[in-house]
Amino acid sequence: MVTRYDTESPISGDTIAKATNKLSVDIQTPSYKDARFFIESPDTDNLTDEIRNSLGFLYNWSAAAGTSINNTTVADRIQGVCPNGWRLPTSADFDTLCLLVGGKEMAGKALKSTQGWLINSGTNESGMNCYPAGLAIRDNASFVGKLIMFWSSKSMVYNNTKAEVLYLYFSNDNAEVKNINKEQANSVRCVLDLDSSYIGF
Repeated sequence: MVTRYDTESPISGDTIAKATNKLSVDIQTPSYKDARFFIESPDTDNLTDEIRNSLGFLYNWSAAAGTSINNTTVADRIQGVCPNGWRLPTSADFDTLCLLVGGKEMAGKALKSTQGWLINSGTNESGMNCYPAGLAIRDNASFVGKLIMFWSSKSMVYNNTKAEVLYLYFSNDNAEVKNINKEQANSVRCVLDLDSSYIGF
C-alpha cells in the first residue's frame, strides 16, 4: 500500500493524495482510495478482516503510472507506483501470464483466490491469489467482493482518457483485457524481471 514514490522513481519522494469525501478520485490528480473496509451486502459478506487487509489501495492511472494523465507515450518499463526494481505490467505481460495458466478463457479461475469472492472463487493455481478489491470512481467504491482490475502501463493513443487493465469478475472463469477510464481507481500488481525467461508478479 504505497503513498510515496520510491527512491529510484523519476518523481522520487512525491506523495499520492488520499481520495476522501472531500478529495475525490479524479482524472487529474494522482490519488488512491482505501476501499478495503467498504461494506455492501451480500457482495462483501465473504471478506474476512484478514482478506480485507490484503486488498490493498486502489489507484487512478496517473498515480499508478506516476505520469501525466495525458501521456500516451509511456515506455514499456515504467516504475510508477511500484517499488525499486519493479514495474507496471505491459499488454505483453498480461498475454504471457494468461497463456501460462491456460489462456484467457480460463485464466481468471487460475488467478483468483480460493476465498473472498461472492461466488465462483478461483483455484489460485497461478499463485497470484487475486482478491476482489473492487474499484472506485470519484467518491464511490463499488464491486468489492465481485471484481478486480489491474492497471497496465499502456495508455490508449487515440483516447488519452483510457488505459488498459486486466479484468477478473466473480461470475466467470476468464480474464479480460479492457480499456478503462483513467479516473477510475483500480489495483496494481507489479512485475519483477529476473531474467528473459521469467516474469514474476
